[in-house]
Amino acid sequence: MIRFHSLLAFAFSILLLTPSCTPDEGKGTIYKNNDNTLRVRQPTDIRTMNPYFGGSKYETSVYKLVFQELMDFDPNTQELTPKIIKSDPVIEEITSGDYTGGLKFTYEILDEAIWDDGRPITGNDFLFSMKTIFNPKLPTKSIAAYFDNVVNIEVDENDPKKFNVYTDNAYILTKPGISNFTILPEHIYDPEGLTKTISFIDLRNPENAKKYAEDPDIAQFAATFSDPEFEKETVVGSGPYKLTEWEPGQRVVLTKKQNWWGENLAKTNVHLAAHPDTIIFYPIKDQSATITALKDESIDVSAEVDGQLFLELRENGYADSIFNFYTPSTYSYFMTIINNRNPKLADKKVRRALAHLMDMDLVINEVYNGLGARMIGPVFPEKPYFNKDLNPIEYNLDKAKELLKEAGWEDTNGNGILDKMIDGTRTELSLSYQYSPSSNFQDNYTALFKDNAKKVGIEIVREGLEFKVMQQNSVNGNYELGGRGSRWFPLPDDFKQLWHTDGIGVRSGNYPRFGNAETDALIEDIRYSTNEEERHAKYNEFQKIVYDEQPVIFILVPLDRVAVHKRFEPQLGQMGLSYQHFKFNPHP
Repeated sequence: MIRFHSLLAFAFSILLLTPSCTPDEGKGTIYKNNDNTLRVRQPTDIRTMNPYFGGSKYETSVYKLVFQELMDFDPNTQELTPKIIKSDPVIEEITSGDYTGGLKFTYEILDEAIWDDGRPITGNDFLFSMKTIFNPKLPTKSIAAYFDNVVNIEVDENDPKKFNVYTDNAYILTKPGISNFTILPEHIYDPEGLTKTISFIDLRNPENAKKYAEDPDIAQFAATFSDPEFEKETVVGSGPYKLTEWEPGQRVVLTKKQNWWGENLAKTNVHLAAHPDTIIFYPIKDQSATITALKDESIDVSAEVDGQLFLELRENGYADSIFNFYTPSTYSYFMTIINNRNPKLADKKVRRALAHLMDMDLVINEVYNGLGARMIGPVFPEKPYFNKDLNPIEYNLDKAKELLKEAGWEDTNGNGILDKMIDGTRTELSLSYQYSPSSNFQDNYTALFKDNAKKVGIEIVREGLEFKVMQQNSVNGNYELGGRGSRWFPLPDDFKQLWHTDGIGVRSGNYPRFGNAETDALIEDIRYSTNEEERHAKYNEFQKIVYDEQPVIFILVPLDRVAVHKRFEPQLGQMGLSYQHFKFNPHP
């Protein structure tokens, strides 16, 4: 039984933390803990253990230890390699029939692969999982967008470990999309078999949209699947760890399974390695409390430590005797999202004026302690189609004033705030900036942004909010400016989820509410272009449009700031920390 408690006890324990280990002359440092339990700090609590509802990277880092995909990214090479399948899928071009121009993928799941209850993982589980994300009653539209071209799935009647996936085109992310898709056990998440008789082909047919929107079995399954039981209590996967305790606001405990089925395969399959016996995730939002918990050894690892505090901790001889410190590069970036459909922000000249308010080099060096790099647009700078013709937007308050004037903003009443008639009402250029107060960087950045904005006649009202509130506001468009992070993957970029108008109003979607028919068409062209040179040209064109329209203010690409207890050998990479690969080195 998973236990639920309040965060009060944990909050009290953080307040009372005091250093508990001391250097023992001649013997080195005595560690507080010498067990194979990895205690991980997360900047925020998780909301769900349902992988189709979890939107944050912190939730992903937890549920990826419980659930699995057919293939995953090797933590060492970042290459997509087999995880629970015997080999790379066999891919065939379809040259005749209904799916001409598409692809056929043939997969075979490992014989050893089983669910927590010992039942085998089969192609039927994959088929069920795909049906689930296309269920019209579930909020999974942004996930389903990656599988628009999947038109049929066939499970081998004689060997359900084998199955075929058919597509009607050669979408650039078809293989990684299908292969890196999280699979759920059909018999656990649909115990009544409500989706068993529903044809995947029929479900994908747009002509049946109304029929399935009113189907009682579809509705009943969606209601059951959305029940808190399947988000927090009944959590059954195929990964090396199982959820054994969850105290919201306090901790999430994952325990390595006894007789873990992948143990004997881990020597040749890096994805099946599972070194820690237990992994405990502690939500500690406050950076100072994080440093205290590290010094006290109440936690063993923390990423995303505030830059200044990280440097101070690294230079602390006492902490240096307990922890190793790392600054790996990341596939992530920071930005200020702008609600492009807010009347005050609908003019791109206003958005560009906002971008001219910040000296990003100063931000990186002074506010972020030099632990980052400038960024220009939505493409990772090291990718081959990064548009090198675009220059970083300069810090220029005079230019900001000029653009605001061109957009019709002026201070008509002499109160220091620009104003303008919008829909017949005199409106002041006062903007709310939502941010996470638990992040020292966001706190400092928004303060500087506010000061600079005042110099050009813009009032910024800083609004510190919990992450889940910011997340919901981003989805609903209930914001004007907001602090946000996002990430890339070592794959060709698909801009549909984050930049297509289909992503407006959905979780993990197009929060800036950017786009039109032209940009949507360009995104679709990129997705299905088989000629690499032409695709790269379209990538460049899209970056140029984003640069001109300024739907967000790109800030920086961060280096991570990671502290790891010396009794663990970490696995670091641009995709983030792989906790199951942390090797235990007991203190001599």
